[in-house]
Amino acid sequence: MGQPGKESKSALIVVDLVRDFVDLKFKSPESVNVAEKTIKIAKASSGKIPIILTRDAHIPNDPEFRIWGEHCLDGTAGSEFYGDLQKLGNRIISKRHYDAFFGTDLDSYLKDTGITDLFICGISTDICVLHTVAGAFFRSYKITVLEDLCCSIEPENHKTALNTMKSIYGVDIRESSILKVI
Repeated sequence: MGQPGKESKSALIVVDLVRDFVDLKFKSPESVNVAEKTIKIAKASSGKIPIILTRDAHIPNDPEFRIWGEHCLDGTAGSEFYGDLQKLGNRIISKRHYDAFFGTDLDSYLKDTGITDLFICGISTDICVLHTVAGAFFRSYKITVLEDLCCSIEPENHKTALNTMKSIYGVDIRESSILKVI
């Protein structure tokens, strides 16, 4: 949440719209729909708001593979951004953990650029989006999750995750049309 007397500055954080989550290992019609819509919104928002892309990029034998199997291995097609997304990002954050703040320079980048308010979207609502929201909450950012630009690997977990973020982190849940006012 912005400091008193200072104007807030917003950024869009796009979480893990990489090929293994969109059109390869965990693909679904909804993930492709979310990715395509996010690309359109990012193109329309380019130059108006910083766009930060996070990319799941694991090392061989990453402990997370015990849960999800091998995915998003750094340097493979699965860890590449879907479609034209990479061209739209002002900053790319490679990460090995669910939370895009953990073990990365995301927080210092946001603070150095004066960003106080975050619009967050991506895949999977109940995993990396949820944990990135937690990371943002614990660092005192004002957070809006763009529900129509999120989906879960398991579709039934999407709404539950949105409700969890709203109830325990006080997140504002909105449609992506809110970005038109920026």
